[in-house]
Amino acid sequence: MRAKGSATTTRLRRAGVFAGAFGWAALIALAVSRLTLGAPRDDGALAVALVIAVALLMTGATLLILDALRAGFGALDSFFAAALARSAQRRDEPARPPPPARSRRGVIGDRPFIEHDDGSVIVDTLLGPRLFPSLADAQDFVGS
Repeated sequence: MRAKGSATTTRLRRAGVFAGAFGWAALIALAVSRLTLGAPRDDGALAVALVIAVALLMTGATLLILDALRAGFGALDSFFAAALARSAQRRDEPARPPPPARSRRGVIGDRPFIEHDDGSVIVDTLLGPRLFPSLADAQDFVGS
C-alpha cells in the first residue's frame, strides 16, 4: 500500500516539474523570439502563447502543491492509525484497581472534613468541598 502511494506522488511531482519547466521554456522562447529575432507583431498569437505558458506554470505549481498535500495527509493518516492502535492496545489491558484509600473523618469548627493518607484534607465549606494540602492549612482556613 505504501509503495503505490509513493509512486503516485512521484508521478504528480514529475508532472508538476515538467509542466512548470515547459511553461518557463515557453515564456523564455516567446521573449527571445519577440526581442531578439524580431518576430512579427501579431498581438493575438502572442497573447494566446502567453496564456498557454502561464497556464502551464499554474498547472505545474498546482501539481506540486497537490503532491505536497498528499504526502502531508499520508503522514497524518499514518500518525492517527498508530495513535488509534495504541489506544486500542491500552483498552485491552486490564485496569488495575486503585489501592484502598484510608481516610479519617472529623470536624473542624462546624465543618466536616476527610483526611487522606497523603495528608491532604477535603473540607466541606459553604461554597462546596475544598482541598487543602494539610490539616493545619484547613484549620487555618476554617478558623478554629
